Amino acid sequence: MIRHFINPPNWFTSAGIFCGLYSIVLSTGVEGPPNYYHAAMMVLFASVFDMLDGRVARITGRGSDFGIQLDSLADVVSFGIAPAVLLYSWGIHSLGVWGLIGSFFFVLCGAFRLARFNCDAEISGPATHSEGLTITMAGGTVAAAVMAHAASGRIGVEHPWNVWVLALLLSLLMVSSIPYRTPKTLRLSRETMILSALFWGMLLLVAVQYRVSTSFVVLLGTYAVSGPIEAIFSRKGVTLIDDQDLSLDELFGTESADEVIER
Repeated sequence: MIRHFINPPNWFTSAGIFCGLYSIVLSTGVEGPPNYYHAAMMVLFASVFDMLDGRVARITGRGSDFGIQLDSLADVVSFGIAPAVLLYSWGIHSLGVWGLIGSFFFVLCGAFRLARFNCDAEISGPATHSEGLTITMAGGTVAAAVMAHAASGRIGVEHPWNVWVLALLLSLLMVSSIPYRTPKTLRLSRETMILSALFWGMLLLVAVQYRVSTSFVVLLGTYAVSGPIEAIFSRKGVTLIDDQDLSLDELFGTESADEVIER
């Protein structure tokens, strides 16, 4: 086991876990009043470490199955549990049991999303598209929204049901079959480069004119809605929960009426 502790890629994964844990501490106010801005920032820092651990593994050639499993567990903590606690403490705790349900559903869908990804990766290998919104982007979107709200100087959330709906939509996007583009699908054509330059220029303008946190909302929010929009325009067949849902007869292992008649 000691070799996993001294493996460089696992250092970055462990740093992401720490950021998730510290975000929870800041959200709950264990060490004083809750600091939602810094709690959300910790989630975004965790996303940086999440990007770096895979690159470090490829550069050093020290990637392992242990590191893959550790990365998935780290994602559940940093982008599932931490954003859910942040959501509950910041915006939907006033809804009582419904707020708790909304937070739990976010964690549950994130865990299911990771489990599906791991199973598909073992069967088909790396994919060009991501099936459903990744838990990293969903957690990052929550963090960006909280940061923007806290940076505006507002103390409480006036419309908690709006936050609850946001959590529900992000949760459903994670377990949907909507395809999202990955960097592997981006082609460096002239049109793509022009559009990318315009988008990043607009993002920089938003960051300078307003706040950096607002630019994060624009960036992550744009990616979150890009999947459904592209699916609508390309008329791809997608389902809200999964494209391999079972019928009630298949789920409970019973025979349908047609099968009984045929027999």
